[in-house]
Amino acid sequence: MNDDFSPRLTAMRDALVAEVDRTGAPRTAPARHRRPTRATVLAVLAAFVVGGGLTGGLTAAALPGADPDAAVETGLAISARYQVEEGDHARVLGDPVFLVAHGDRTTTVVDPPRGADALTVAWTCLDAGSFRVEVDGTPVGGESCTPARDGRDPVTVGLLPVDDGAVRVTVAASGSARWALWTSWTERATIAGPSPQQDAETDDGVVTLQEYTTAFNRLQACMAQAGHPMAVVPLTYAADGLSRSTPGGDGPWYRYGIASESIEVYDTQCYPREFEAVDTIWQGEHPEP
Repeated sequence: MNDDFSPRLTAMRDALVAEVDRTGAPRTAPARHRRPTRATVLAVLAAFVVGGGLTGGLTAAALPGADPDAAVETGLAISARYQVEEGDHARVLGDPVFLVAHGDRTTTVVDPPRGADALTVAWTCLDAGSFRVEVDGTPVGGESCTPARDGRDPVTVGLLPVDDGAVRVTVAASGSARWALWTSWTERATIAGPSPQQDAETDDGVVTLQEYTTAFNRLQACMAQAGHPMAVVPLTYAADGLSRSTPGGDGPWYRYGIASESIEVYDTQCYPREFEAVDTIWQGEHPEP
C-alpha cells in the first residue's frame, strides 16, 4: 500500500527538506501495509525528512548555520519519533537523552516514567569509522559508517523491551570517530493477539486459498466494525509480468491500501488478530514476483 501522510506532516516534511537542502525521503511503502517488527532494529529513516506534529514544529536547530550538534539532535529525534509514533503507534515518554561523543562510551538511562516498558535508540556517525551499539550488552546495531557530504541518515533502533529501571547503552567506535546518540523511554502499543480462527488456520504451518480468503474477509469485517471500512479488494494474479484479476499464473494475493486515519486500528487490532499470521505464511508459500 501507499501510506498517506496527513497534510500537515507532508507540508512540514517538505518544508524541512527544503530548509536543509536534503534529497532523501522515506522509503516507498509496499503494496500491502505491514507493521514494522517490534523489539528489533527498525528501518533506516532519513533525518530531517519528516516532522511537524511529532516534534512541535520546525526548530532553529534544524536550519543551516545553526549549532551542528543541535541539528543532529533534531534529525535523530524526528526520525526516532516518526518510527515509534507513526510506525509502531507507541509513545515517547519523559525527556530524551542526547549525547555527542567519540571512541567508546557507555551511558546509563535511568528513572523510567510511569508506563515506560521499552527504550528507543537512534544513532548516527559524525566521522567515518566502524561502530557497534549495544543495549544492556545485546548488540542492536553495528556497521562501517561514512557520513555523506550532506549528513548521515540515522539508524533507529526501536522499542527494545526493558526489565528494570536502568538501561546501559554502549557505543564502541574505532579510533576517535565521533558519533551522536539519542535515547528515550517508550510505552509500547497494545497489539492484539491472533484470534482462535487464525490460530486454527495456521496451526499446521500451511495456509490454503480458502483459509487465506476467509482470514482476509475477517480482516475486512474487523475494520468495518471499528469504523474503518475497506474498499472491495479482488484477488490478484500475476502472469508474464502483468497483474490480472482472473485465475492464472502466480498468486493470488490481496493487494490493498489503508487510509492514514485507519492505520493504527489496522496495525494494532485487525491485522494481527485476523490476518497477519495467515498472510505471512501465504506470502512465504506464494512469493510475489
